[in-house]
Amino acid sequence: MIIDASREPRLQFGDAEPFAVDGCEVLRDVERSTLTNIMLGGSALPLPVGARVTLWAGPNVVFVGKAVDENNVLDLLSTESDAELDDDETI
Repeated sequence: MIIDASREPRLQFGDAEPFAVDGCEVLRDVERSTLTNIMLGGSALPLPVGARVTLWAGPNVVFVGKAVDENNVLDLLSTESDAELDDDETI
């Protein structure tokens, strides 16, 4: 699924303020979902490895995961076990 500028995509790292991006792509299969091809200013946006990343489209959250490398975010269901979550955090 391609998220282009018409969907008003914004990215958020951890608890930081979300910021606008040009677009991105969410790849889904039976085992996992991956957020990739995140573009900002016409170039690939490098991600902080290990950071929790939230993708917003307009007012809605459409993806939450952990950056597994500088270009890919793996969905939380694939990256986290219940033991790794904070007390008030849910998947």
